[in-house]
Amino acid sequence: MAFFIASLARTVQKMDEMQKRICLESAFIAFLLTLTLTFVFAGLDRAGVYRATWDDVGTSMLFFWACAYIFSSWRYR
Repeated sequence: MAFFIASLARTVQKMDEMQKRICLESAFIAFLLTLTLTFVFAGLDRAGVYRATWDDVGTSMLFFWACAYIFSSWRYR
């Protein structure tokens, strides 16, 4: 995981300004959506309705990032 983070940081540093903006904006959008989903899962768990696993959150986070990246790329083309 440490090598992945180092490689990701190096890749972002090599990007031009527009690519950095798209990448960071999509990560921010995915973070907010994942945070919201985590709060929803926590509320459902406290209510005893549904208990989500960490796989549900991780899979959703990757899906949110992919959608946000596509949206940000489309927005700045």
